Amino acid sequence: MTRQTPWAAEYELDSDQVLAIVSKNTDLSVKEVQFLGEGWDFYNWLINDHWVFRFPKRHSDIDTLVHEQRILNQLHLPVETPRFEYWVDRPTDFHKPFAGYAYLAGSPLINFASDSCDLISIGKTIGEVLTMLHQQSLTPPLVPVDPLSLWTEGFDEIVTKAQPDLGIDIERKVRDALTSYRFRERTSHQVTTHNDLGVEHILMHDHAHVAALIDWADSATANGFVDLAGIWAWGGDDALKAIMNHYYVDPNSEDFAQIRVHGLCYALEQIAYGRAIDNPSLRSAAIDWVERRTLDGELEDVYAPA
Repeated sequence: MTRQTPWAAEYELDSDQVLAIVSKNTDLSVKEVQFLGEGWDFYNWLINDHWVFRFPKRHSDIDTLVHEQRILNQLHLPVETPRFEYWVDRPTDFHKPFAGYAYLAGSPLINFASDSCDLISIGKTIGEVLTMLHQQSLTPPLVPVDPLSLWTEGFDEIVTKAQPDLGIDIERKVRDALTSYRFRERTSHQVTTHNDLGVEHILMHDHAHVAALIDWADSATANGFVDLAGIWAWGGDDALKAIMNHYYVDPNSEDFAQIRVHGLCYALEQIAYGRAIDNPSLRSAAIDWVERRTLDGELEDVYAPA
């Protein structure tokens, strides 16, 4: 989900530049410009409290923006998703295409503690949404490899990056869980996935109701259970069971292991990322996820049914 050394861009933007770019290339009368944040691929700016504009950070990310536009134009889900209503492929006085969509109201699920949420309600919505998403053919087929194969040589590095925030006992149990994972040459259940469904990309109306799923730039054909890893990291087996009650495919033991180990890697990388960008709330939340999953015994046997 979260890539390892993000944020190096080919250029920077400030609010005055964004105001000028959007004013020159759209029909908007720009009054307010607010920086929302940056991901691996894009700078995100809020215009007039109503429009979110995405600017590729590198030339190579232009294709990613085009891909996201194509996916968003085809998505049909029972929750809101972004819709690019501004698409500027040849802007004046700017060197990259950019796009804008109406701001989607909601607070990211990462801002809610799982024990304060209605997991049954959230699980029902996420299970139904992923069932619908995974039954749409929106991305080209790929060779069905184990989605964790990218980390075959990197588990130790992931733990090392997070280690300053892990107690000795927690670190040991985390390493034991990661090394217990048995990589598969091929996996079934290859479907169109969001492929980056961390809890920062799930918007909530409140503690029970999912409002929207955002940031579809990494959508791809993959093992469908990759879309459960971030939610497991946040809410553990209870959240996973709530989703599976409304999902159309039952995971086997190898799928459970994939979800948990992937979710653990996601949480560890969020710890390191929160430290790198000096975001104490993100860092603290991710530390809490790892500690809870460990102390609840969910890493004792990653292959066990939820």
